[in-house]
Amino acid sequence: MFIASTAITLLFTGIAGYLGKLKIQNSKDFIFGGNKLGVAGVTSMLMGSIIGGASTVGTAQMAFTQGISAIWFIMGVCIASIILGLIYGKYIENKEVETIPQIIGYSYGNSARTASSILLSIGMFIHINGQVIAVIAIFTAVLGMSFEKAAGIVIVLLIVYVVFGGMWSSAIVGGIKTILLYGTSLISGYILIHNLNALLEINSFFPKEPWFNLFSDGVGQDLALGVSTITGILSTQTYFQAVMAGRNKKISRNSGFLTAFLVLPVGIVCTLIGMYMRIHHPYIPPREAFPLFLMEYLSPAIGGISMATVLISSTATGAGLTLGIATMFVRDVYKKIIDKDANDKRQLLILRLVIVLIGIFTFIVVINNKGSLILEWGFLSMVFRALPIFIPVMGAILFKERINPKAGIYSIIGGPVASILWIALGYDKLNSIYIGLLVGILPICIKGHSQRITNS
Repeated sequence: MFIASTAITLLFTGIAGYLGKLKIQNSKDFIFGGNKLGVAGVTSMLMGSIIGGASTVGTAQMAFTQGISAIWFIMGVCIASIILGLIYGKYIENKEVETIPQIIGYSYGNSARTASSILLSIGMFIHINGQVIAVIAIFTAVLGMSFEKAAGIVIVLLIVYVVFGGMWSSAIVGGIKTILLYGTSLISGYILIHNLNALLEINSFFPKEPWFNLFSDGVGQDLALGVSTITGILSTQTYFQAVMAGRNKKISRNSGFLTAFLVLPVGIVCTLIGMYMRIHHPYIPPREAFPLFLMEYLSPAIGGISMATVLISSTATGAGLTLGIATMFVRDVYKKIIDKDANDKRQLLILRLVIVLIGIFTFIVVINNKGSLILEWGFLSMVFRALPIFIPVMGAILFKERINPKAGIYSIIGGPVASILWIALGYDKLNSIYIGLLVGILPICIKGHSQRITNS
């Protein structure tokens, strides 16, 4: 029953995602859903992209090893979801803006646009790998399948979910996933609190330090988790596309608030699951805490549907990130540099080819990183998405008339380089986000100051 309900749910969702193809007439439909989505559609797209393996399997894994400080990722997601609609919603009425690097390009020039697109794509690719490893953990835990075979199945699912219908498929799958994920969280939370008396057990079993300390690794390092998540999400093409798919800025703003409201309970439940499993199953691989809870403590039918939901969540998030990378490549690199005369049909073909290639590269990377921590991929990705993008794009949006265009390329390259050097010297990689953001903001401030002096 468990395997059957899992398979049926996956099949149903896969068919629904494929039906998104029926709504694709051109590349605009593929990338933005034709800018026709309402609150339900944009929220589904945001939930489908943001809540994945890192938020569920990864949060439970981190709670299993560190306690409630695992909630930092979800807290960052909630804050970022609110800001997304407020900042980017105004660009819905500007039909020429399709990518975040385009915003940067308008203020800093084409070189800055190309550089930001490439670096942002690398950061998003890192996060895809974390999502895939989360899904693989479920296959290996439930079916005892080899890591390599599971990786192949997951990559195929990832490609199928997005290559046919693009944004429409992501929105449809995201809607199904949101309903299933919320149902799974409510059921799991009820079982934990009322059936298993988990709150009392967790409170009596774990010492206050470090398990109930939000800053168990130090204020600076734990805050870095939240900062990297917020800045990373605000710098990611996939979430920008979700916001831009709304019919107007009011829809996108309300969708951001609704997403934040829906996300928090999911993170709380996953944190409780991780800590509960540490008490009763201390010797399992931490990454399997969430899927094994679904197998052990839910009925076979509900557990199977819940397991499929987690699979869909992680796969849909990876698919959304893949679509974002493909969009930036086609709009910011291929159409701008390689083939300036490419028609819409050719761009749509290249979009799909890039999605397949990303899937192949992801397979190669994950089979060579079997034992890695899922949230490490997420946080590392956030750092490398945020550093080339966050400061330049905020400068372009908030201080457009007071910045020097030459500052952009220095900020885009300087932040990541400084962070890499910080890590290479042996310092903590999460704290490197502070160094990267500081180095990224200096060219904007210095060049902006010089520009004001010159103009005066």
